[in-house]
This record gives sequence, C-alpha cells and structure tokens, in this order.
Amino acid sequence: MQKRSPLPEMLAGLLLTAWAASAHAAEQATSDTADSAADDWFNEDDRQTVPQVGAGELLFLATPPDSEMPLSDNRIAITEASLASGWVQLEQCYQGLDAVPEAEVVYRYRAMRGLHIVSTRNIGQAIPAERSVQLRDVQHDASLCIRAEVQILYTRPDGSRLLRNGPFHRKFLDGYFPFHVRLEVRYPPGALRYLGASPEPQAGFAVDSSEGRVTIDSWFAGTLNIEIGFAPLQTGTASGR
Repeated sequence: MQKRSPLPEMLAGLLLTAWAASAHAAEQATSDTADSAADDWFNEDDRQTVPQVGAGELLFLATPPDSEMPLSDNRIAITEASLASGWVQLEQCYQGLDAVPEAEVVYRYRAMRGLHIVSTRNIGQAIPAERSVQLRDVQHDASLCIRAEVQILYTRPDGSRLLRNGPFHRKFLDGYFPFHVRLEVRYPPGALRYLGASPEPQAGFAVDSSEGRVTIDSWFAGTLNIEIGFAPLQTGTASGR
C-alpha cells in the first residue's frame, strides 16, 4: 500500500497558480519497509498530541510545540533586474526532515531555472533534475539545501510590486501538522519601499522589517501563503510579468 511521506509539502495552487509555487514531497516507496517507516513516524514520541488541521485551514501557533518539527528556511534576493523580469534568487533549506526510505521533492513553480543542490546532511543520495530532487535513505535530522531562480515578483496596475511565496504546509496522510517557516527577503532600498505583509503580523507570524530587508518567522499548522508588498521609488521601470 502506498503511503505519503510526512516531508514538508509546499504546493502550487489557488493564488499560486497565478504566480509561484513550491516544493511537494511525496514518498515513492511501496515496500513493507516503507510502510513500517511511515507508521513509526506517525507513532513516534507523542507526535499525535501536536495540533493538526484539515486541508485549507490555517492555525498559527502562539507557543511552538515541544516536539521537534521540520524547518523551511528561505532566502529571497530581489535585484534591480528582478523589477523588470520578475525573477528572484531563491535559497531554500529544509532542516530536520523526517526519516523516510525514499522521497521526491518536486518544485512546481510556474517558472523556475537553475535548480541545483547546495548541500545535504544525513541523506544517502540526492539526485537533482530540472524541477525535482530525488531523495533516498533519509535519516533523522536530515537537511537539504537548494538554490534556484524563480519568477514570483509581480507588478500591480498601480505600479506597486507583490512578492508571493507558498503555500507552505507539512502533510501526512490527511492531516496537516505543525511546520516552522522562516523567510528573509532582501530588496534594493533605492528602488523599493516595504509596504506590508499578508497575513497580518500576529502571534505565530512575526514580521520584522528594516531598510532593504524583510524577515518572517512563523509557526503554524495548515496551509500558509505569504504575500509581501512594495512601493516603487523609481519610475520608468517596466516589468516582464
């Protein structure tokens, strides 16, 4: 019987179908060993006592659960060239991945290029392709870091810019479990001014901004989409999006 991996899943959909997307991890192993590993994951420690929600729901966690959980650490660089093309530089690291025999991380951005692996830890084999990374023999406390360019910066009719990223989620079978996401966005302060983020800052979704930088730190269960708005400080910069 095929089972889905509890690896974090960031899937393009809804708003994302208009912009960016994600990484979607699904376990491909069908052997008894794979089934046993999935069962072990679900029953490990007091995993079933942490919050879980259904599809489409979002619950911010004011107090992070005591149990360890995977982290998606994302760094995005908006350059002067990004303002015309919509392409930004992405560095993404999954840390503390759950142990599974075999998994596939599939990136479903509408436009993505230059995907390559920067580093791995406690993963037997990681094989990159154009839009995916095959993982084999994933051990406890594993990590995977990649680098790529993605086209997720959009221009609104009034000339403001919108960076859309997500949806982030961590799915196992039919439940969505707690997930920790960090996002740092750097942008040219001479060209853009930070306007705000969606969702609104709140317990479980912390937003910090300074000149040329926005950081978000979120603990949640469910599906999270993040939007960050910017106002242009220069005129005459066309967008290719």
